[in-house]
Amino acid sequence: MRIDPRCKHLNELNDRYHLLFRQVMERYLGKTCQESNYPEPLCVGDFQMLFYIGEGGEEGGHMAAISKKLNINPSTATRRVNRLLTDGLVTKSTAPDDDRRFDLRLTARGSALLDRMDELAYDTVQTVYEPVTDREMQTVYRFLEKCIGQLERLADGNKDQGI
Repeated sequence: MRIDPRCKHLNELNDRYHLLFRQVMERYLGKTCQESNYPEPLCVGDFQMLFYIGEGGEEGGHMAAISKKLNINPSTATRRVNRLLTDGLVTKSTAPDDDRRFDLRLTARGSALLDRMDELAYDTVQTVYEPVTDREMQTVYRFLEKCIGQLERLADGNKDQGI
């Protein structure tokens, strides 16, 4: 099967965009951790884990739900959580309704780091899109909306076909 060169180039650009964004965020994470006297820099996966735990608000997050959101296996999630526990960024307790499940919550230290990283991520996105005109942005929006529509149709079709 021959792949349309436009699609191939678009996929390459998308991969490069995400790789570079991840590298920038890794650098910011390292710098933020160093400024905050954390034992060692966190990786983007650790930051995502903090984000999803923080997304749980007062109720915290559950290990299984977070590993599913991050698309990682539970043992990887457990290793990441254990590191965050050791660094004092999260707490872990048995869920009141099910002693096989753990609730995760951000500590004040974890919340402060997450807030700082959210700020840096927002600033980075603003800087990246600064030279993009409104017209260019609208073109990208329309393009992505079409692609998302196609993916949604394919996803719905696959559900019907049992795939």
